[in-house]
Amino acid sequence: MSKREEQLNRLANVNEFITIIASMGRRFFNYTPESGLDRCAWMYLDNHGHVYFVDAYSEKRIYTHYSGRWKGFTSGGTLKCLVELFRDHIKRDAKLNRRYFDIDSPFPCPWGYPPECYPKLCRAAYRLGIIEPLT
Repeated sequence: MSKREEQLNRLANVNEFITIIASMGRRFFNYTPESGLDRCAWMYLDNHGHVYFVDAYSEKRIYTHYSGRWKGFTSGGTLKCLVELFRDHIKRDAKLNRRYFDIDSPFPCPWGYPPECYPKLCRAAYRLGIIEPLT
């Protein structure tokens, strides 16, 4: 499998995981306008290997390789960091730290999601290859 094919595979897994995050708890990365049709954020990889994030609310295409504030990004600093981690996973297969999804960490419920969501998120992230298995 080529490097690009591996990146596209990880991209598909990240987009599936974003959909899972958007479907539960506080529904981060999701926006439901008055029309009632849910919009979910997503990421894509252009032909040059750059990773973009498409914001669910603003519908803006955001270049994720800039540091500092992202114009059009409406989800706040914690989720910006998560998107950056997703970008690094897509580009280099950098795994996310399990603590982001671990209810038993020193900082339980870091996203303000209901406690029952974290095991589901952790299992999904592991299944999709986004986090390392427990050692």
